[in-house]
Amino acid sequence: MGKAVAVIFVIVLAILSTAMAKKINSYQYCVVGSGPAGLQMAYFLQKAQRNYIVFEKENISGSFFKRYPRHRRLLSVNKKYTGVKNAEFNLRHDWNSLLSDNDSLIMTRYSDEYYPDADDLVRYLNDYATHLKLNVQYNTNIVKISRVHYKNSVKFKMVNQHSISCVCDIAIVR
Repeated sequence: MGKAVAVIFVIVLAILSTAMAKKINSYQYCVVGSGPAGLQMAYFLQKAQRNYIVFEKENISGSFFKRYPRHRRLLSVNKKYTGVKNAEFNLRHDWNSLLSDNDSLIMTRYSDEYYPDADDLVRYLNDYATHLKLNVQYNTNIVKISRVHYKNSVKFKMVNQHSISCVCDIAIVR
């Protein structure tokens, strides 16, 4: 009987060890939200070859702009025609475009309106994320962020709506 208890104890201990050793994804940077700021941050993190992830609670980037502004027109200008051919000058007058090395990914190619429709911005943001292959995890609502000790350092622990956790060195939250 003593051997049977010892064998059962070893089996239970092995099962618990396996469950506790479940891999936790670890990133250098975790960005919460894939609106304009989150996508711009992702672009520069990717360009710098950093280990990052962007968490987006909805199934699309820029989901805020599917609801707001209520009148559907952005208050930021989309100055497509500046009268100047200098790309840098033109970009300074385009308040909606994000920076990238891809010259075709500018908001002025999505709308001719001075105050563009919010749906045009949503389409632009999603094209931006897709074309640049940004690491965005959609349908992931971060419900808890805390500081934890993990592998001899202090990290941020992020828990999503399914109680799945990851850790990161730097948390970027809008």
